[in-house]
Amino acid sequence: MEKLKTLREIFLFALPIISGQIGQMLFGVGDIVVAGHYSGQAVSSIGVAAGIFAPFLMVGIGLLLCTGPLASEQKGRGVTDNSLLFNSFVIASVSSLVLISALYLFAYNIRWLGLNPEIEDSVALYLKWTALSLWPALLFQSTKEYLQAYGKTFYPNALIIFFNVINVLLCYVFMFGKGPVPEMGVKGAAIVTSLCRLFMAIILFYYLKKVLPYEKHFNKQTIKRMFKLGLPISFSVLCEVLVFSTVTVLVGKMSLTASASQGLVINITSLTFMVPLAIGSAVSVLVSEQLGKKSLDGIIRYSLGSLALALIIQIVFAAMYLSVPQLILGLASSDQTIIVYASALLFWVGLFQIPDGIQVVLAGVMRGLHETKLPMLLGLISYWVIGLPIGCYFTYTKNLEARGLWMGLAIGLSSMCVLLLFLYKKKIHQLRQTLT
Repeated sequence: MEKLKTLREIFLFALPIISGQIGQMLFGVGDIVVAGHYSGQAVSSIGVAAGIFAPFLMVGIGLLLCTGPLASEQKGRGVTDNSLLFNSFVIASVSSLVLISALYLFAYNIRWLGLNPEIEDSVALYLKWTALSLWPALLFQSTKEYLQAYGKTFYPNALIIFFNVINVLLCYVFMFGKGPVPEMGVKGAAIVTSLCRLFMAIILFYYLKKVLPYEKHFNKQTIKRMFKLGLPISFSVLCEVLVFSTVTVLVGKMSLTASASQGLVINITSLTFMVPLAIGSAVSVLVSEQLGKKSLDGIIRYSLGSLALALIIQIVFAAMYLSVPQLILGLASSDQTIIVYASALLFWVGLFQIPDGIQVVLAGVMRGLHETKLPMLLGLISYWVIGLPIGCYFTYTKNLEARGLWMGLAIGLSSMCVLLLFLYKKKIHQLRQTLT
């Protein structure tokens, strides 16, 4: 009965976060859906630009994922530091300045990528207009993480869903030109996305000031601690994002069927991945609070409860991908050749659902325990030393095309799962020595 109560508590805490994570993914989907009614060139431009933009955004977000656990630990210890969020804003501002500069440099030198000349200028234009939105996007993430530590999960995630709708409506107006707004195409979509991120950050900040104390006080020690915890998380996120981006680029050099299938599978699996990712985000806060309370029983209870919840959900996803892949793919494409090819990829996606779910939740547990350096190294080994080389072997030596790369990803993610399980066991053993 106690275990079911814990599962229910974690699920209810994570549910708004799951909705918000899926909402973040749907921002890009909404742009592409509207662009699909505008022109093929717009769809391709926004799709490629979004793929380039994503690693820059994820690096910034990774750096700020320590905000929630740190605030939650303070809460558990009964310590009040109302300036923690301000210092998180400082990090968000500094990192966004670096990332914006890098993205502008990338956009102005887009020809290095050798893109199709038909979309090259549009991709650069989209990146230039969305680059500045990195700052409000990271400020929003800081605020969201901080609110999450205090159990305020509904409002920020509902805000994401609401602005998804606003984004689609305004994208239509700005792309096609309606009323006093002139037709702007790809540029219009970029402007709308940036405006949505700006207003989301402003609205959430004013909400925070109503529900929690906020102080402007620069604390060098807090900044240093956040960088110490956040940089390894950021690098871990980059490792995982880049390995999937690398696989997408490698598949893009294959047949059109392989490339189209890859895009289809990535979009579908990215949505389901948001569920264990949200559970990992939730457990990082719950575990960190127990760490602040010095409660080993609480740490173990929430860790195992989150793993059990993720396991149940991932078994469902795995069963879907393994039993009815063509039905799932048929919802997004009517091309039978692509559906058959993509079904072979979904088989391997189905196989790694369970280890992937477990590893992403364990990564959240490690963040909650303020252990970030070792997971970073384990991710580097799993994805780049084990997974990608094995995938390339199957692809280019055994001539398995895209399927070989996904086999490598499955092995890499499974390796990460096993290594994190060993790390979790070791960490719990260490905590038994210090907390009891």
